Amino acid sequence: MLEFLGLDDVTLAAYRLWLRHPEMGVDGVAAAVGQPAGAVRRSRDRLVELSLLLPSTERPGHLVAVHPEAGLEHLLQAQHEALIRRHERLVRARAQVNTFVSEYLDNRPGGDGAEVEHIDSADQARVELLTLLGRSEKEVLALHTRQGMPPALTAEVLPVELRALRRGVTMRSVLPRTVNTDETGVGYVRTVASHGLEARVTDDPRIDATTVDGRVGLVQFISPGADQLALIVRSPALANLVTQLFEQVWESAEPLASPDGGVAENGADDRPSDTERLLLRLLSLGVKDEAAARHLGVSVRTVRRMVADLMMRLDARSRFQAGTVAARRGWL
Repeated sequence: MLEFLGLDDVTLAAYRLWLRHPEMGVDGVAAAVGQPAGAVRRSRDRLVELSLLLPSTERPGHLVAVHPEAGLEHLLQAQHEALIRRHERLVRARAQVNTFVSEYLDNRPGGDGAEVEHIDSADQARVELLTLLGRSEKEVLALHTRQGMPPALTAEVLPVELRALRRGVTMRSVLPRTVNTDETGVGYVRTVASHGLEARVTDDPRIDATTVDGRVGLVQFISPGADQLALIVRSPALANLVTQLFEQVWESAEPLASPDGGVAENGADDRPSDTERLLLRLLSLGVKDEAAARHLGVSVRTVRRMVADLMMRLDARSRFQAGTVAARRGWL
């Protein structure tokens, strides 16, 4: 946990030994931590550089361990000041983004206040979809038609959806059955499902609709041989109708089948994603949910949902048992 201060595991282990056994030399510490003497000498020099060890004036060749706060406080202060500077840059960047948003809204047809806005451009519909997903805060519900998510759009939507999932947005999607036989679709579902997307399949609903936070949505009507018609819905009442349509389709939709013919949990296979592996490592170190969430850049709710999913997949009744089973399976 102190690597961000420049202290690796060997250096920390050596420091702990010198705190408890100031009489130990480099060779003794090297033998105790199971590291070459050269590595321990580098750790010693680093500890001296940080004023965590001082040469003894009474016993030449020996070292005196200093109280941790004396040596580490200035490092913590330096990190704190760096965080403050970073926060200031983020505030300035946010102000610049807000300026761009204002310019974008000022120059778009119809502005951002109309309750229903007609869109007759596929490019504009794509931009609106990415904007809605990027601004989501709580929940995204999506109906996807067979023609609604071509490979190019899938590649654009995927990173935006993953960022939304990482910040704790709940996402549910109803997909056409063809997703089970389409290589791009299967890859897309596996990726987002491993981050928390819930997915079901049904026959092509002939409508592509996405609602965000229950108050705004993008509805696209796709008919063979006809121009694509899209509507931005900002009326709460109309957005509620789209949400109700989604819930009706969701209830009648089927769980997404896994490639081997079984039913996949949330559309993902049994193996953990890189994020889940990191979470398992953090939990094995005793890291609390709040700290794990900060480390992963997600919400505490998302961490707890991921833990619950991992425990279910590992058939574990406790987090300790989950860690044991995960290690046995080679997940750690």
